[in-house]
Amino acid sequence: MTSGVSVVIAARNPGALLAETLASVAAQTAPPSSVVVVDDGSTDGAAVREAGRHPFVTLLRQPALGRSAARNRGAAATTSDRILFLDADDLLRPEALAVMGAALDRDPALEMVHGRVFEFVDRRQPPPPGVRSRDAEVSVRLGGSTLLRRTLWERVGPFDESIPRGEWIDWVDRAAHLGAVARELPHVVLDRRLHAANSPGEDAAPYLSVVRAAILRSRRSGGGTASAPGS
Repeated sequence: MTSGVSVVIAARNPGALLAETLASVAAQTAPPSSVVVVDDGSTDGAAVREAGRHPFVTLLRQPALGRSAARNRGAAATTSDRILFLDADDLLRPEALAVMGAALDRDPALEMVHGRVFEFVDRRQPPPPGVRSRDAEVSVRLGGSTLLRRTLWERVGPFDESIPRGEWIDWVDRAAHLGAVARELPHVVLDRRLHAANSPGEDAAPYLSVVRAAILRSRRSGGGTASAPGS
């Protein structure tokens, strides 16, 4: 294990959005030690094209096995002691890695930290009716807004590759049941794009099933992700 931060991006047909995502990674005031893009069976060539434009990116390619498998493969290809899972259409704020990294530096007991998220509507391809269509700052723990220690990743284990959607919620729930120590920071660290391609639509059922299972487990255990003292 080496010191630093590895950013893992799973991508399937990300189109031009991946270029903006990688630009946000390149703009970090505390640059990551490695960036791995896992092309999950894309047909648009965007991942190959953008990886070629950024020498700091390691590109891995696989058949369309799903985001969980892509994220697992990306994490397995890294050695940094901290990991962040960024979606191929979201944007890190320039201070994101610096702010979250400093929080972990200050408190060795912390196993993962997450900042706030600004959700914005992409007017070029807006989400369908029924999906929130206004910009807003929200408190939500997403893969791209969370920096976690590799020791926690190894303790919890990889993403469940049998889950087509909601694998991050499932993973965080598993971490909570192991007593992971987490803290939310007051800083906005991620801009999450709301657009037609990332709206749940007809495949919402598997996602909601994972959410319901996580809620039921939490109620039965009477707990959640542990918080560090003072948070």
